[in-house]
Amino acid sequence: MVSSKTKTITKFYVSIGGKEVAFRTKETAIKVGKMALKTNSDIKLIEEYLLWDITPGIPAQLIDKQRFDRTILISL
Repeated sequence: MVSSKTKTITKFYVSIGGKEVAFRTKETAIKVGKMALKTNSDIKLIEEYLLWDITPGIPAQLIDKQRFDRTILISL
């Protein structure tokens, strides 16, 4: 029997005026968000969580997708 395997992907976005820019690391997203906050007050930091089923022999399937508002991290 084949055991199920999963893979988690986390992405971070800085939303400036409704347009999102993706970053690979939380640290970079926080730095850019803090710099952008100095010139614009409409800034949000968003964390996107994706959980994939990557069981061998079947196509990868998205199991769960969630988005979290992490703006508090750039306004500290």
